[in-house]
Amino acid sequence: MRISIAFAISALLSLVSFAQTTPQPPRSAPQNPAASEGGSGAQGKVAIINTAAFRGGIGEFKTTLEALNKEFEPKNNELLSLQKQIEDLKNKVQSPSPTVQPSVRDGWIEQGTELEKTLKRKSEDYQALFQKRGQEMVGPIMDKINKFFDQYCQQRNIVVVLERQIAENSNLLVWVRPDAEITEDFINEYNKTHPSSTPAAPRK
Repeated sequence: MRISIAFAISALLSLVSFAQTTPQPPRSAPQNPAASEGGSGAQGKVAIINTAAFRGGIGEFKTTLEALNKEFEPKNNELLSLQKQIEDLKNKVQSPSPTVQPSVRDGWIEQGTELEKTLKRKSEDYQALFQKRGQEMVGPIMDKINKFFDQYCQQRNIVVVLERQIAENSNLLVWVRPDAEITEDFINEYNKTHPSSTPAAPRK
């Protein structure tokens, strides 16, 4: 009988995997109701933005994600400890000493099975809590980013914005002029208007 490690805990070990924290450009309703009824259509600029850069570029966003990661650090360490215990037992079972009694080996297998159940349960519980806290902490910032993005585009007469990674992965982006990229400028403008501040204190 083998002890199998069948669960992934990477969602709690890396903030990058928290996909919900990447805001997308807002889909604003037309400012001019008549525009939606037909006519010559909007005339303005087309831009490209890389929203994945928000995580590290927008100070408010980065600070909050770091706080979220810090809040869950004890739980991450707990899962890593359980993972290590299971791996140690697995190695013992697969490479037993000739002097080890079958009853002892069976005890290792039973212990490993129980630890696997504990790891699975805790991983699921912490993942759900991580998602909930992420929405609570990051959600308000995402709303601010989207509102600012709408203002940013209106002020610069930008009528269409393509998300760089989505466009590239979908083969929609064939060619783009360098000055169509607004990522760095948008991040700089947002940081000027919304300086990074201390995020909400972690819950006990």
